[in-house]
Amino acid sequence: MTSNQKKVVLVLVEGSCEEVLLYNRLRTLFQQHNIRFHIQHGDILYDLDRPEEHIKSVIGNAVNEFMIKSKFRPEDVFCVLHIIDMDGCFIPEDAIVIDDTQKELTVYHEDRITVPHEKQKQQIAARNADRSTNINIMKGLDTILSSKIDYRMYYFSRNLEHVLFKEPNPEKERKFPEVERFIEQLEMPIEDFLQESMPLLTGMDPYTESWNRISERTASLQQYSNVPLLFEFVKLQSGF
Repeated sequence: MTSNQKKVVLVLVEGSCEEVLLYNRLRTLFQQHNIRFHIQHGDILYDLDRPEEHIKSVIGNAVNEFMIKSKFRPEDVFCVLHIIDMDGCFIPEDAIVIDDTQKELTVYHEDRITVPHEKQKQQIAARNADRSTNINIMKGLDTILSSKIDYRMYYFSRNLEHVLFKEPNPEKERKFPEVERFIEQLEMPIEDFLQESMPLLTGMDPYTESWNRISERTASLQQYSNVPLLFEFVKLQSGF
């Protein structure tokens, strides 16, 4: 990248819906940067294929993968913004409840996750333990790749569709067209719409407090997002 080219704001996301929702608005607001999305196509915080790999290395490898494919160097990247779904991962184990009449493996409610049998309960508990541990590590980081690049993690809870549509258990095949339709019809900036889902904050450090709020008992099942802080972070780092 030559010196007069824009620096990259890299947004790590689980699926393409986040890119549909945010790309055009970020590109409009931050024209001095090159907005790029790197889609993981899955849950990067919980992968049974790499249980021993430290989460900092997993995320760092994802950033490196993007840079190699795109032929960028660390100094070409302005910051990495990582957006995740909470999926109720901070709830206590007693909020994972067996319903032996349930046909689906996992159903999310406002105050509990229901499963059809003990085996699935243990699997959800193990997933929640790993994901919450990994999130606690990554939410505390300011940089990634040996302190070379600024890094922040943000959330939709329990997922993007829950925040947008109050849909507790979205159907996979309907996600993309519904988000496309939503953003086409939205009559306000997306960050203003998402502001309505911010948890109630009272302190001087909204980023840390927003994570503390979502970590309380069953809050990670409820309809919250701290993605508006992502916009504030880029503005601040850009000198707005």
